[in-house]
Amino acid sequence: MSRPRASLGVKLFAGVFGTIVVVFLSFSYFSAQETSEAWEQSFEQQATQTTAVIERVLRQGMLLGKKESVHAAMRDVATAPGIEVVRIYDKQGVVRFSTNEGEIGTRAARNDEVCAICHGEHFRTARLESFTRTLRDRGVPIMGQARLIRNGAQCAGTGCHEPPDKKEYLGVMDFQTSMIAVEQANLDAQRSTAWAAVVMAITGGIVTMFLIFRLVRRPILELVRGTREVAAGNLETRLHLEQSAEAYELARAFNQMAGDLSRARERSEKWEENLARAIDEKTAELAAAHRRMLHMEKMASLGKLAATVAHELNNPLAGIVVYAKLLARDLKEPELPESEKKETLRYVEVVRQESSRCGDIVRNLLSFARQSKNVFAEHGLNTIVDRSMMTVQHLMKTNSIECRVGTIDGDDRLFCDQNELQQALVALLVNAAEAMPNGGELRIDLTGEADTIVVDVADTGVGIPPEILPEIFEPFVSTKGDEKGVGLGLSVVYGIVRRHEGSIDVESEPGKGTTFRVTLPRRPTGDAGATAASSSDTARRASEPRINFGRGALS
Repeated sequence: MSRPRASLGVKLFAGVFGTIVVVFLSFSYFSAQETSEAWEQSFEQQATQTTAVIERVLRQGMLLGKKESVHAAMRDVATAPGIEVVRIYDKQGVVRFSTNEGEIGTRAARNDEVCAICHGEHFRTARLESFTRTLRDRGVPIMGQARLIRNGAQCAGTGCHEPPDKKEYLGVMDFQTSMIAVEQANLDAQRSTAWAAVVMAITGGIVTMFLIFRLVRRPILELVRGTREVAAGNLETRLHLEQSAEAYELARAFNQMAGDLSRARERSEKWEENLARAIDEKTAELAAAHRRMLHMEKMASLGKLAATVAHELNNPLAGIVVYAKLLARDLKEPELPESEKKETLRYVEVVRQESSRCGDIVRNLLSFARQSKNVFAEHGLNTIVDRSMMTVQHLMKTNSIECRVGTIDGDDRLFCDQNELQQALVALLVNAAEAMPNGGELRIDLTGEADTIVVDVADTGVGIPPEILPEIFEPFVSTKGDEKGVGLGLSVVYGIVRRHEGSIDVESEPGKGTTFRVTLPRRPTGDAGATAASSSDTARRASEPRINFGRGALS
């Protein structure tokens, strides 16, 4: 939205002042016209009166036979200021007397304005006694009045003229007077009127400007200032406008709006404070509940661990006790037959196996729980994989499992704890072998990249059920029966991979097999000992395993 070029005050002043100027100019024009007409009418009336007086003097002098005295009197009249000439025409248009003696005896033309009083169309229709005309002589404005000299009985009685019934008019008297004084007075009046109009227009403009500034612009500027203050957040702004009733109502409405906004903001701030307080309280409650839950989870894990360990140790220990009693009974015999010796040796072998089983349980438990300092050094991954395969070679042959190993042709070196890494690989290989009791194929693929090495361990076994797959790295989670471990193997693998700052992903499909992908950095970024002992949430989140259902997502 573009900003207007002129303000409301300027527009209002321009409109009002323009109207005032037009009104005063129109007034001046019409006033000048009226003044001019009034001056002309007054001058014409004065001329009419003068010609009437001259006619009476002329008539009286002619009746007394004092023609020369009449002429002298008319010459005296002509010497008065402003009177140009006095003429007397006879019926035939011949100048019988004139204050300008050079005109005496001359004849007026038929189309002369003086002749129009008798011979003009208006004379025949209106029967005028006189008429007035204006003309300019050498630039001087002149008003001329032609007046008919009517014949009378007195005139005929002297024997000078014919009776009135034969000759109604004796001639025409033409009286001309200068209008220069009238014109100058008219110009002065027009000039005064114009100056008065200008002064009144300027005065009206000044008064209008003052009123606009006082009654319009100042309240609007105050309203704009208050609106900007409110927009800037100062809701305590109040207006005090008393220039007019409308301005007062506007200020009152604005102040009411600002007060409502201030109260609404106070309610909003109080609501925000209460909400923040409630959030803090609920957060504290949730934190306390979380701590209690973690404590309960730890206690539950400890209880589960204790129950599992007790259960796992109870079975082999019970067997050891039973076979120990059998051995004690047999050893009480003075001499044992050969068959009983073989049976006794079988008992001893069972005791050895069960004791070894107890040792495995305790060793796995310690391996899961301890946080010992690792020894990191540069080793070749191909060598570690070969040693791991040699460890489980007998197991693979027993289960008729075909093994395929794809080593790294180039640089296979990385910084690691080779014992832990071999332990993790053996655990994955044992899990794969146990998932293929009826034989199958085991494939190990090594891929060397610039900063990482990827190890893929894939089998064609029974796979992992989808409901167990998300928890496969949790302690005590196992897909095998109770006779094949307590579910700590993959948890140990996950811990080893995490201590090497690596990641482990799993993809499985029931009935088709499982693939574990271990990604290890060639050189861990942190201190080896600190990395091995760290259990922070950051390290745990960085190495969270990815679980994929179905085959092919890791390829």
